[in-house]
Amino acid sequence: MPLLEYHHSHIHYEFRDHPKGNHGTLVLLHGFLEDSRMWKGLTPYLEHLGSVLMIDLPGHGETSSFGYEHTMNFMAGCVRAVLDELGVTKCVLLGHSMGGYAALAFAELYPNYLTGLGLFFSTPEADSPERLDMRLRAAELVKKNKNAFIRAAIPQLFDMDTRRSFKEEISSQIQESLTLNTQGILASIMGMRSRPDRISILHHPPSQLTPSRIAVFAGKKDTVIPFQMVQDWWSIESVGYRYLSDHGHMGHISDSKKCGMAIAEWWETLLT
Repeated sequence: MPLLEYHHSHIHYEFRDHPKGNHGTLVLLHGFLEDSRMWKGLTPYLEHLGSVLMIDLPGHGETSSFGYEHTMNFMAGCVRAVLDELGVTKCVLLGHSMGGYAALAFAELYPNYLTGLGLFFSTPEADSPERLDMRLRAAELVKKNKNAFIRAAIPQLFDMDTRRSFKEEISSQIQESLTLNTQGILASIMGMRSRPDRISILHHPPSQLTPSRIAVFAGKKDTVIPFQMVQDWWSIESVGYRYLSDHGHMGHISDSKKCGMAIAEWWETLLT
């Protein structure tokens, strides 16, 4: 798998080039405790449209950990470095949960690269005071017993019905997450905790993302991002594509076919 040397370490990515597709490049950023493998159930619905680039964010998958804190700005810089390495000057960017935070930072820092921006079960808002405290507690748990934290955290991303119906898939995700190192997890927790509120990008998007080139994918049963919050963002004029899953935060697992088709539909609308 390709590795890009970066800051004396490396970034892992997978680039599925599709020169016959006419939709350009779609960049997919995974969430916390995940890696680029999270997209494996969705890419069959996407690859006929254009090239698909999946990046392991810092401290996840096969990408190195770079320090005490992986800020969303630093993650955005990693994404830009991979794009520059591949010679990709324009792309559609979609991020799941933490990947959405990194995508928003990218939109703020490097808007000229973007032709579309998607939040996939993610939020443009900063952490609430309660969630800030929760991040610190999570960090302490990781320091004490990383594996126990992962085994407890992953199931909480699913609603109760989905936990019962997707036991095998949830177990598989836990096993993949257990391969992450402690420092990478801690650095991501601190980076998510320090990220600023970026709701202004939805209200006042860079010119490259107008008109209506922003998408928000959400779940009725999302245990992390309440659907009521999402409904407020959906009313913003710049949000031109909306998808509502009957499931929750991990739609790529519990609603993979419909989510894959929805991403493809959104990507196609960006040509018009």
